[in-house]
Amino acid sequence: MSLPSLIIDGIDLPILSWLDYEQTIDPIGGSTTRRMANGAALKLTHWRKWRVSISASGWVPSVLNAIDYDQPFDIELPTPVGLSVGEPLPSGWIARSDFPEHTVTDKDGNAIRYVYIKMTVIAEPPSQRHGRSNAPAWNLTCEVA
Repeated sequence: MSLPSLIIDGIDLPILSWLDYEQTIDPIGGSTTRRMANGAALKLTHWRKWRVSISASGWVPSVLNAIDYDQPFDIELPTPVGLSVGEPLPSGWIARSDFPEHTVTDKDGNAIRYVYIKMTVIAEPPSQRHGRSNAPAWNLTCEVA
């Protein structure tokens, strides 16, 4: 079995463009916390989505500049996400068909299923970093559409 690829808008990025890869998936949402007269907290949530941040060393792959960032596009992540067995994928997440999920059970009988995910997202073009070490790096922050 081959290693999963980072695929952005159908473009399979070469591994040299995403060395030292990191992905962060954060919940975002329209929620506020209100306090009752007795001080008890009440959280009001109107919506919830996900933000994905990808950081990598290397030059920004030129093919990423060809993406139409004014339109939603798909991103397929190369690192699996751990979920409880039986837990559904969050809204906007799709299991990648090219890498099946697998379940790992530890010695205490706790099972975690690992799923490679695909999302339809919106984003601005990737940012670029250059430091004193002269090692280029890039970052792409997306939100589930």
